[in-house]
Amino acid sequence: MSYEAIARKYRPETFAQVVGQSHVTGTLKAAVRRDKLSHAYLFSGPRGCGKTTVARLLAKAINCERPDRGDPCGVCPACTAIARGNYLDVLEIDAASNTGVDNIRDLRDMAQYSPSEGNSRVFIIDEVHMLSKGAFNALLKILEEPPARVFFFFATTEVHKIPRTILSRCQRFDFRLLSQDELAARLKEVAAAEGVTVDDTGLRLLVSLAEGSMRDGLSLLDQVIASCERTIDEDAVVAAFGLIRSELYLRLNDAIIAQDAAAALDLVDELARTGQSLGIFARGIVTDFRNLMLLKIDPELARMVDVPADQLQRLGEQAAHFSEQDLLALIERASRHFERIHRSTQPRILLEAAVVEYARFESRVLLADLARKLEDLAAGGMTAGGGASGATRSRSAAPAGPRSAPSRPMRPQSGAPVTGSSSSAVSGAASPLSGAAPRGAAGETVPGWTQLLDVLMRQSPRVAACLMNGLPSFDADRGLLTIAFAAEKSFQVRTINDEGPAIAACAAKLWNRAVKVEMVLGERGQAAEVHEEIRQEVAPTHSEELKKACAEDPALGDLVDLIGGTPLPDSDKERWDPQGS
Repeated sequence: MSYEAIARKYRPETFAQVVGQSHVTGTLKAAVRRDKLSHAYLFSGPRGCGKTTVARLLAKAINCERPDRGDPCGVCPACTAIARGNYLDVLEIDAASNTGVDNIRDLRDMAQYSPSEGNSRVFIIDEVHMLSKGAFNALLKILEEPPARVFFFFATTEVHKIPRTILSRCQRFDFRLLSQDELAARLKEVAAAEGVTVDDTGLRLLVSLAEGSMRDGLSLLDQVIASCERTIDEDAVVAAFGLIRSELYLRLNDAIIAQDAAAALDLVDELARTGQSLGIFARGIVTDFRNLMLLKIDPELARMVDVPADQLQRLGEQAAHFSEQDLLALIERASRHFERIHRSTQPRILLEAAVVEYARFESRVLLADLARKLEDLAAGGMTAGGGASGATRSRSAAPAGPRSAPSRPMRPQSGAPVTGSSSSAVSGAASPLSGAAPRGAAGETVPGWTQLLDVLMRQSPRVAACLMNGLPSFDADRGLLTIAFAAEKSFQVRTINDEGPAIAACAAKLWNRAVKVEMVLGERGQAAEVHEEIRQEVAPTHSEELKKACAEDPALGDLVDLIGGTPLPDSDKERWDPQGS
């Protein structure tokens, strides 16, 4: 007798034996028991999670001679014939190889005949999304007016490719991937039935490789059983599938912590000499950094880290050497490197460059952290050199009371990292009626204009960006704010034409008086140099913010000069800025 694959040998025979899909099997079992079945069902979900298996079970239950509260008995002639695949009234079709309209027309003709053996005729169409447009149209007609006791069960992994006209005529059930615990329990059960022992290390790897698919898990188990003795451990699984031992990632972590690029390169050489997949190792590095990040954030997250128990403590000790910011940056870099390595014809060179980059990685320092350290030094009354800091002097001159209109904090202070830098906040806004001095050329005509744009930039950047092109003037007697735009700025005026009341409300709140807003097109607009000054004041780049912060805080400037601090590239800046600015 020929060998029967484990995935087929241990296929569920009742709805209760289907693992992880109780939300589907419970409903279907109840529908069979109450004889309230729909004529068409659509089973969608990832591969290997039980779609076709449930369709066959449902076909058995419908035609079973002795059903047991909605479950097929599994022993009557109908159940055994359906299990063997030779029951005339249950036809299973692979849509991937029967995609044409003629195939569906033949099916439609067959559906018109009465069942020959059982109570009902069932058509199971696997990967139904592969049907052609004409085939779907042909199928639609019979779904609109189905013959009595004819059922259609569709299975698909890509439900979005199925026309809405078909979807609307089916009851849809979405299958899910199995959890690690569900997979582990079933694999252990099947291994025991085969007379094989699976230890925790081997089971962990099999579950990880299965990626939530029961069929994949059983196939992997079948392969390992064929290549090993009676016990399956980590060594057996690693040897069967050419995996990378988790110990190698711990060695890479040690090399990164020690900044030992030579040790990291030796590791790559070892992988290459032993014929290991460099692409698989590169992908595993991403997971390794992710595991470090979880343990760094909270040791209780160890339940989410898929490594052997004896290595978990060591991984936690390694995580203590990294900051969360470092690990986030390393994860992003490792992801980019993996994408390049697995497509490259020279994966070794790219992997060597990647591990050297990890070993030479410079730790990220948040501006806010540096600012706090400076404040601590200032509070102690001394700098690193023993004297009063510039931060102390600048802060001692600031008013002690709350500001009536706090301005937007500079973005680096809100969390954007710079390699060794800090920042300070802008002072409060002045009212046009207070007699406060204008702030630079931007306030030549309206003293509070820049502050108004600053507030609007936080509330509506689109409006503020357009207003920067206008030349403001303020009639204090009438409370009228007139904004003049050059003729070529008609687009900006149209863009914010309906925003006048919102601008007026913001100005009234900021300046503490009633304000009306009028926008005029066709007259002289804001000068280019003044526009640029406003832009630098209201929406500065990170480099401009850092430069200004250093100029305002001598201690910070000395620190940035000492460590050579520079803003991160835009790709890193977006990741670090929690406000998305």
